Amino acid sequence: MKQVAPMKVPSHLSHLSQLDHLRPPVGWKTDCAVLSTYSAHTSVLAAVLLALSGQEDETGSGSKVAFARALTELRGKVHFVLQSGRLVMPRNPPAVVALLDQFLLQVPWDEGSKEAYKGQSWHPKFALVRHVPAVEGPQGERWVFMLGSRNLTLDTSWDMGLVLKTAEDVTRGHKTSPQAIEGVQKLTSDLVGLFPAELKSWAGHSNALKNAKWQVPAGLSIEGIHLELPVAPGMPERSFPQPLPNTTRVLAVAPFLDGGTVAAVAAWGGAGVTRQLVSTRMALDAVAAQTQNHLAKFDALLTLSAPDHEVVLGPESTSEEEQIAADQIGLHAKLLFAEHAAGCTLWMGSPNLTDRAWSRNAECYVHISVSKPIKDAGKELLEGLSAFVDLAKPVALEEFDGIPAEETNEMRLSDARTQVAARMEKALQREGDNQSLIVQCIASPHPDATNIALYCGPLTGQAMPWPGGASQLEIPGAAKPAARSNCLRVRLQLEDSEVEWLQVVPWNPALTEERDTAVLSDYLGPRQMLSWIHEVLNGFSDGDEGGAWDAPPSKARSASRGKSAVLGLPSIDQALRMWLKDQTQLDEVDRILKICSQKSKSSPQRDGADDKLIEVHLQKLSRSWVTLRKGLKGDGA
Repeated sequence: MKQVAPMKVPSHLSHLSQLDHLRPPVGWKTDCAVLSTYSAHTSVLAAVLLALSGQEDETGSGSKVAFARALTELRGKVHFVLQSGRLVMPRNPPAVVALLDQFLLQVPWDEGSKEAYKGQSWHPKFALVRHVPAVEGPQGERWVFMLGSRNLTLDTSWDMGLVLKTAEDVTRGHKTSPQAIEGVQKLTSDLVGLFPAELKSWAGHSNALKNAKWQVPAGLSIEGIHLELPVAPGMPERSFPQPLPNTTRVLAVAPFLDGGTVAAVAAWGGAGVTRQLVSTRMALDAVAAQTQNHLAKFDALLTLSAPDHEVVLGPESTSEEEQIAADQIGLHAKLLFAEHAAGCTLWMGSPNLTDRAWSRNAECYVHISVSKPIKDAGKELLEGLSAFVDLAKPVALEEFDGIPAEETNEMRLSDARTQVAARMEKALQREGDNQSLIVQCIASPHPDATNIALYCGPLTGQAMPWPGGASQLEIPGAAKPAARSNCLRVRLQLEDSEVEWLQVVPWNPALTEERDTAVLSDYLGPRQMLSWIHEVLNGFSDGDEGGAWDAPPSKARSASRGKSAVLGLPSIDQALRMWLKDQTQLDEVDRILKICSQKSKSSPQRDGADDKLIEVHLQKLSRSWVTLRKGLKGDGA
C-alpha cells in the first residue's frame, strides 16, 4: 500500500456544542422542533429540552424549575423520533423522567427480521427547529437544521455534522450566501406521513420550508438533503452513490462495514486513485475475514482512537450501533468524500458503509459539492478532512488474522433485544385491581433464546421476571397516577451480562395532562413553585429553584439550605404589566397554580415551617389570582 503523507491539524477545528445551535436567540422562542436519532439517553433528551426552552445553564443542565418550565412550555411542540428499543436512562432516574414520554415517537421497526418492511432500523440523525419572536411582532421566523452522525446519547466519539440556518449567524465570522436547498420540505412531509396524528401541524410549514433560503458557507454548494426511507413494493431500489468521473482520491469513513460496500468503494476510479478507509479495528477485522475482502485495494487503512477526553459509557453501549469493545470506541462519523476534476463531492450523515444502510434502513445525509477554484469554506473542508485523517492510526493489512470474531454474550443479548423490542410493538399498559399495572402483549415477547431471562417494570420501579410463554405481566401497586408513564423498563439477562432499555408502551386509556400535573406536584416543592411564578412574571426567580433537575432529593434539599425563607407574593402590578406585555405568560401561572392545588390535595403535610408558610402564601395567591384573572378577562383579555 502507498503511504499517505500526514497533514498538520489546523487550528480552526472547534468543538461547538449542539445545544448552542438549538437554543433560541434572545428575544426568540422555540415554536416547534423535531429531532431524529437511532438511540437516545434520557439525560440528553432533557438537555435538549432545556436548550430549546432557553433554560439550560453553562453545563448543559438546569434546575428543577427550569426543567419543569421546559416540559410544560414545549409539550406538543417538540418530538424525538427514535428506533424502538433504543432509549436508555440512568440506573436510578428521578420520577420526572416519566414526563419525557409525551415527546417520544417510537418507530416500531423490526431490526432483526428480513421480511418486507422489516429488518430495518430508523437511523437518521437530524434536528429541524423553528424559532419565532417571543412577543408577537414583525420579525417573522428563523429555521435551524442540523444533520450528522451523532445520536442523542452520552457517547463522545468522533462525529461530523452540518448546521444550516435561515438567519445569518453573525457570531461565527464566516461568509455565507443564501441558498434554496432541495429536500428539507420533503423530509418533513415524509415524517408527517409516518406520524400523521402527532406531526400534523408540520404540514402547515410546508410552503415556508419549500421557499426557505439557507445561509450556506461560501465555497460550498448544498446539492440536497436526503431522508431515505424503506422502498415500497414496485418502487425503484435505492443504491450506493455512483463513482464520479476523473476521480483522483476517495476517502470513506464509517465504524461499520460490509464486504459488498467496501468493494464498491474500492472500485471507484482506476489506477493512480488514492483510496483511504477509516473505520474501527473490529469492522476491518470482519471484512478481512471474508474470502474477497478488497482491503488490499486501499492505499491506507486507518483506525481512530477515542478523543482526548473522557468517553462516557452508559447502558446504551450495548446497542447494535455501539457494540464496539471499549478500546475501539472513538469513531462514529460516516462520510464518503471524492476529489475529481471538477472539484470535490461529499456525502455525509447517518449511513454506514453497509448495504443495510444504503438500501434498507431509514437514513439521512447531505450531498455537498465544492467547485474549483476551491476557496473559503471549501478550503476549510479539505483541511478539516485531512486533519481528521491525520488523527487516525494506520493499520497494515498484514495485521489482520482473518479469523471471524467469536459470538459473545453481549452479541447474543443484542440480537435478543431486537426480538423483544419488535414483539412489544403493539403492547399496551392498563390498570388492574388495587392499582396494579398490567402489561399486555399480543403474544409472549420473550426472545428465541430460552436461556435469556426477560424482566419488565415501571420506569422508576423494580423490573419483575416475565413468566415464560406468557403474553401478560401484572405488577402489584405500580399503577399509581404519579408513577404512570408510557415508558417501561425492560431488561434482558444472560449469565453475568445484561442489557436494559426503555420501551414505549402506551396506556389504555391514554394518559392526560392530569398525569403531568401529578408528577410535577411531587417533583417541585412550594419554594420552587413560588420561584417559578416569580420567574414567569419578572424574568428572574430570586429564590430556590431546587438544585439540578436530576439531583437526588437529599442533594436538592442540601442545595436549598441558606436560601431566603419566603419570597414575597407577586403583586397585582406585576401581573398587569405581564398582561400588557405577553398574556400567554399568565396562562403559565394558571398551570403552576393548578400544580400547587394538586400538591396540596395529595401531600398537605410539609417537613419544615418555611415550606408550610410558603404553602399558605400560595393558597392565598391562588384565591386572589382567580379574582384577578376574571377581572382581566372581563376587560377583553
